[in-house]
Amino acid sequence: MLIATLLFCIAWVPHPARADDDLTPRMESLTRESLEELFVFVSGNILFTLYHEAGHMLVSELQLPILGQEEDAVDNLATITMLSAGDDDTDLLLTNAMIGWFLIADDNEEDLVFYGEHDLDEQRGYTMLCMMAGSDPDAFTELAADLGLPKERAETCAWDYDQAVQSWDSVTEPFLRSDTDTKQRITVLHDPASPEFEAMSILLYQSELMESVAEELDRLYELPAPVTFRATSCGEENAYWDPDKREMTLCYELLTGFAEIYMNSLATGDL
Repeated sequence: MLIATLLFCIAWVPHPARADDDLTPRMESLTRESLEELFVFVSGNILFTLYHEAGHMLVSELQLPILGQEEDAVDNLATITMLSAGDDDTDLLLTNAMIGWFLIADDNEEDLVFYGEHDLDEQRGYTMLCMMAGSDPDAFTELAADLGLPKERAETCAWDYDQAVQSWDSVTEPFLRSDTDTKQRITVLHDPASPEFEAMSILLYQSELMESVAEELDRLYELPAPVTFRATSCGEENAYWDPDKREMTLCYELLTGFAEIYMNSLATGDL
């Protein structure tokens, strides 16, 4: 159903005359098949990003204990949450998110930072890919092999996945919401987009990806205070959780960046 909704969004892509930017005419030049693949690629990376930042929100709002780097922990949460959906649509979106990780890692291979708060992109990609292969070998073993995960490493991935699931279940269990509590705590806002970001802002709005994540989190967890999920222009390709404002921001620039990664990889034959 989700993929069908994404494909419906194709009709909403602005005509080049409505947007003074480079991306929209390039999108208009794609075949319908490539445009569908672009939308699925961008949506998979958006959805993973939303769950990742939602992980930061849960750590902050629920004051969850984190042993190790928080970035690694919320990567794990995003991965296992998407895997828990257990449907082909979400598996396809997660697969595209992982492909995006390795494409980004290739772009950043000359700018390696060993002292940052994140592990290297390729390390993070392999950790998440391992959990995918460990959770469902039938669905993800071929992807893991294509992206270079060694067979001997894949043999231990089921343990990695089980450990991540048990860890997150353990720390979040005290905050699970009762069936009788239906109060909505997460508000979703879409700020107007300038012409260069219009196509991706329409995709985000029509697909209701932010709304789906917000509804899921509202249904699962008893958040202590109202929270906002906002899509807006930021002046940079980014997404982040602001604990002071209790607001998660998804930047239109990041969405457009995902689209450009796909377009560039398509042009170079990497996809």
